[in-house]
Amino acid sequence: MGVRIAFLGDTLLGGQGQRTLERHGYAQALDGLAPVLAGADLVVANLEGPITRRDLPSRKVEEGRRRWWYRALPESVSALADAGIGVVSLANNHVCDFGTEGLADTIAALDAAGIAHCGAGVDEQAAGARVTVNLGGLRVGFHSAMQHYDLYEAESLYAAADRAGPYRLRPDDLSVLDGADVRVALVHWGRTYRAVTDRQRRLGAALVGAGADLVVGTHPHVVQPLELVYGRPVLYSIGNGAFGTRGRFARRGWAPHGLVATAELDDDGRITLVELQVIDVDNRRHGYRPVPVGARQTMRMPRRTAGSGT
Repeated sequence: MGVRIAFLGDTLLGGQGQRTLERHGYAQALDGLAPVLAGADLVVANLEGPITRRDLPSRKVEEGRRRWWYRALPESVSALADAGIGVVSLANNHVCDFGTEGLADTIAALDAAGIAHCGAGVDEQAAGARVTVNLGGLRVGFHSAMQHYDLYEAESLYAAADRAGPYRLRPDDLSVLDGADVRVALVHWGRTYRAVTDRQRRLGAALVGAGADLVVGTHPHVVQPLELVYGRPVLYSIGNGAFGTRGRFARRGWAPHGLVATAELDDDGRITLVELQVIDVDNRRHGYRPVPVGARQTMRMPRRTAGSGT
């Protein structure tokens, strides 16, 4: 068996689940997934919100719909590390919910716990930097970015030369992964509780064309398809992981499911298969403790690729 990397979707040990997590302990939020994550050499998650004690939320543009703010406390970080999470993506629309100060607190908490991070930073250069992890002699590079949305542009959310925040997605910026044996793009895109969009498909093809060996998407909160694009796996959305919100699945007509997606790499860094484990993320039923459901499905990758992006 080669190197195995597991990917967990939107994850935050706090939010609406804060009281439940304090009552039962933060570790319980992830212990239901232990059998799925146990075989991974590295677990990568999207950290959907800041880790901070600050209680003054950031300004958000009024758009006539309810807006959401998320936060976890620093006590939750050790549970992430204990579950094997070694890399988190920060390029999302909630990472600055408690301002750029809350983002700074988040980075400090992750650094103290030894959890690498990418996708947000004190300025655009820091936000766009990659993380490289050595796994079995392979240099696996991770780049994290968030799709452009007019709403978040209006809120000045994205990192800039003189502003902290999440990194805005530009597929050509994958050159930051040059020199890595395996290039992984972690992207926050699409629409919440909706099917995959044409824009996601265009961006996915552009990312593969720019050199991504694997694209893993989050933000919709629901499971969207895995497709091979020029022979490379693109997971448009793996949905929620251990995420401290009750969700809106029933109202939107979706099953309360997420995925743990595990990519297996051979000694040459080729992705040989992607294994998908469905998890039940219905927090009303499981108390902010997702659990596996059903059998795992495995997609083996073709030995050769065709078209651009090869």
